[in-house]
Amino acid sequence: MILPMIAVDPIAGLPLAAPTPAAWLPAATGDLPALLIDHAHCELKAAANAMALAGRHPERSALVRDLTALAREELRHFDQAHAMVRAHGLTLTRPQTDHYVKELHDFVRRRRSAGADGGLIDELVVCGFIESRSCERFRLLSTGPDVPADLKTFYSELAAAEARHHEIFFRHADAIAGAARAAARIAEVAAREAELVARLPLGPRIH
Repeated sequence: MILPMIAVDPIAGLPLAAPTPAAWLPAATGDLPALLIDHAHCELKAAANAMALAGRHPERSALVRDLTALAREELRHFDQAHAMVRAHGLTLTRPQTDHYVKELHDFVRRRRSAGADGGLIDELVVCGFIESRSCERFRLLSTGPDVPADLKTFYSELAAAEARHHEIFFRHADAIAGAARAAARIAEVAAREAELVARLPLGPRIH
């Protein structure tokens, strides 16, 4: 299979303020079993989070519709990731704490957006950045020199699918908060997200 072309800039088209440090790719591919297991857990968490968010806001019909569709897609990705785990002779272990996700949520809780809908807006923005960073790292894995061919194909296909996920969350944040307010919050969280990526330890994890 011929891999689709990946943009030279791995954050092209994404709202990220800074790229992943260059040292992440060799750190991630240095333990492919751990990376594959972590990735499978990320997909499962993404599906569960989408449904939990929909359940907290059942009155927002458009949001529930889009989150339900997203959850179904994330579950398909989990099935694919789990199949890849098994194909490499591995078994899923219990998930580890995702410090990247935890610190993003802690940041917005400490600096909550104003207004009755501030909590929802912050949840949407954080989810958008998690999806964006995942997409960027799938792009990196799809072209990594030490990544096996089957995994390059796998991550190339996933990067294409993930590229539009952040737009779902940001579109709803924009609809709820208004363009100016949503853009300001996205910029604020982008700066914090870039700082986290530069500071957190590198290893065989998607985040």
